Amino acid sequence: MFKDKLPAGHAMNTKPPSRLYIILLSLAFGIIIFYTSFSQQTRTITVLSPSQTTFLYLQDQQKSSLSCLCSQASIQHDVFLTVSPRLHQVCSSDFVAEQWWGYLWGMDVVSDFRDLQLLSIQFRVLASLCSLAQQSIDNDTSTFLTNTLVTLETMSFSSFQAQIDSLTAAFIAQTPDKFRRTQSFIYETLRANQLLVVPGTNWQLALSSRIYNYVIATVPRTSFGNNYSCITSLNSFSRPLYIDANYNTAVLPGVVAGCFPVDGTRLSTLECFFDSNCILNLTSIASTRNTTIWIAKPLNASTPSIYPSNTLIGSLVDSLFVEDWGIKSNYTSYFASCAPYSCSYKYIDHNTILYIITTVLGLYGGLTVVLSFIVWYGWLIYRKTVGWMQIAPRLTSARVVPFQPTIDIG
Repeated sequence: MFKDKLPAGHAMNTKPPSRLYIILLSLAFGIIIFYTSFSQQTRTITVLSPSQTTFLYLQDQQKSSLSCLCSQASIQHDVFLTVSPRLHQVCSSDFVAEQWWGYLWGMDVVSDFRDLQLLSIQFRVLASLCSLAQQSIDNDTSTFLTNTLVTLETMSFSSFQAQIDSLTAAFIAQTPDKFRRTQSFIYETLRANQLLVVPGTNWQLALSSRIYNYVIATVPRTSFGNNYSCITSLNSFSRPLYIDANYNTAVLPGVVAGCFPVDGTRLSTLECFFDSNCILNLTSIASTRNTTIWIAKPLNASTPSIYPSNTLIGSLVDSLFVEDWGIKSNYTSYFASCAPYSCSYKYIDHNTILYIITTVLGLYGGLTVVLSFIVWYGWLIYRKTVGWMQIAPRLTSARVVPFQPTIDIG
């Protein structure tokens, strides 16, 4: 295989380079085989247009490295969310019906508002509050559902659920808060300006005599008791409603009157209207001022509710009367809208026998050329070095002695 080109007289044996070449070649292939056998490779697998089942399987198997790009990154909430609030039963009961208001009001014309008519007004206020709460819920729900969720990558079910919980928690907190701020602004404006309301619960009109030029004045309402005043304080006072025949006996537990009808409504409870006997007492009193009897159906105490029967109506209003927001999410709809066009994941694997053989064969050609070059020139340099080291001592030992003539002295 090798041909030595050393100068004449220095013939070289070709067997040492061949043996060295074989040894080095075997050692090199041994190292390559050992390295490729125990080394690991990071492989990337791509799945096109995976189904939800495939995605969930891949996500379960490759949680950390799985990446699925959505074909639609912006998705409206109404695609995967539904909101169906359930309100307190009073907002769908007989007590917010116009027939009930009219029955309490009566048929006779009263110059001075009595408590039974005031109670009729307060039920009208309650119906209005239910209607306003429903409108607020509808408006805010519509806005919430038209918002979009932006996700570049497909979320797992757990990540999706966590995102939905965060969105809905913010919606549930902000919607009643927005309604409370609006209602509070209206209430405080009425109180601060001391506006006269029609029932005259805070002020009453007083007509002066001829001496005072028949001036119509407003004077504070004093018939509610010495300690009751809507003038000295802006806070809401309350007193029992007197609706019996003599207007001196409180017969409706939990129902009160305030400076404004809305105050009386907010400071009252619904406990009387869960009790059929309480409703019958109220009906019998109201029947004296009506030609017909109309009995409202009591609230159902067995209906599941998060509010006790003695909860202030004001607390119900501030919570928008909501018992349950009825928010449901649909992960399948989200996934279908996201529609990932590809999923990629990486995993580490040992090299196969076929890969090892392919690697060895691929390196064989280049390795033989490199080793041939190294062995040949290495051996050539070695031989020249050895030859030089053998010649150097002989040159050193061949010394020249100068001629010294002998002089004979006779």
